[in-house]
Amino acid sequence: MAGTIATGVVGTEEVLPDERVVDMDEKMRKLTTDDAQFTTMSDRASNRTAVREKVNWLEEEDFPRIVSAAGAQTAGSGALVVTAGQGKLLQPNDVLRNMRTGQADRVITVSTDTLTVANAINGAATAAVNSGDAYLVVADAQPQGSDFPTMRYLARVLGYNYTQITRTPWTFTGTQTAIELYGGREPAKEAVRKAREHKRKWEAIGFFGARSFVASSTGASGNTEPQGTAGGAIEFIQTYRGDMSAGFTGVKFDNWIQPILANGNPNAKVLFAAPQVAANFSSWVRAGMGLQWQPTPENVFGVQVDAFISGAYGYKIPVVVKKEWGAFPTTGNGYGTYAFLLDMDYIQQIPLRDRDTKLLTEQQPKGKDTYAAEYMREATWEFAHERAHGLIYGVPVATT
Repeated sequence: MAGTIATGVVGTEEVLPDERVVDMDEKMRKLTTDDAQFTTMSDRASNRTAVREKVNWLEEEDFPRIVSAAGAQTAGSGALVVTAGQGKLLQPNDVLRNMRTGQADRVITVSTDTLTVANAINGAATAAVNSGDAYLVVADAQPQGSDFPTMRYLARVLGYNYTQITRTPWTFTGTQTAIELYGGREPAKEAVRKAREHKRKWEAIGFFGARSFVASSTGASGNTEPQGTAGGAIEFIQTYRGDMSAGFTGVKFDNWIQPILANGNPNAKVLFAAPQVAANFSSWVRAGMGLQWQPTPENVFGVQVDAFISGAYGYKIPVVVKKEWGAFPTTGNGYGTYAFLLDMDYIQQIPLRDRDTKLLTEQQPKGKDTYAAEYMREATWEFAHERAHGLIYGVPVATT
């Protein structure tokens, strides 16, 4: 076949296009980085393997020490009714302190939730009791020669979650795997991207997974086998959930974080925050124990964190900014307004035995001129003692 004839100066457009070498950077430019910090942290700390599709754990705490008045009492009445069910926490000879008035009483008898008490046993003036007054159960004061006290037992609590199966596949024709490509040949090039996608699935499950199990699934494929989904932090955290849509300040942050730091290990807490939340932190001008917003990256649990913020009790809390949450909606308390304070000592990733992440190759049907592979994993999360964790949502755009 005769070529096209050109006259005069020959420019780039006169040359056969396929003859020109493409100037292609061999480095693949990724839009998002591999920011599955939570998965990395918990994976390195975990050493447990599941042997069932449902995992269980036991939670225990010390015997409760605070009761409250169900109604008002006149000064020196010798009577006290505590909130329904709290009578089980008390026994004769317990010493109580009203934490509003400071009055010290000793329990004489307990009948369900109604007490008779000796008022002001330290000789101080008696004071009226208000409904809702909180009492500290200081300790029992047994008389000499007393009989064995009534034994009281606080039952442990069962925590549980279900395993979830995730599969991240890729398939190419045999021809596509043979040709030369910039950035490397398939399927190896795609395997790198799928590994990152697979890891990010478990990052999302860790924060936003929903706990469920059905004995018979109803998928479009017609498979009716059992199906489980693993609950994430948002599923377990119930007590310390803070709506910050009315305004987010350093004081509000400290008030939210204070009771959480009182539970679990304060030195194992990590804050995972959407960019909008982190922007508020960096805008605060704080004083005293809350002075520091330290944007100096350091390694915590083997992962580089973005900054530290000090809070109640003076602890320096690592902050991981979840950049991908910046793409989440921020209206209507969307996930782009969220932050999770998690105690890493109370969290585990738990893969099912022999079902941790595997690269399964040659998955294509026999005789078909294709190549198929996948990453597959069956695992779950353990979130023990939900009061050791917390979340906030509705954090508005920083204004200062």
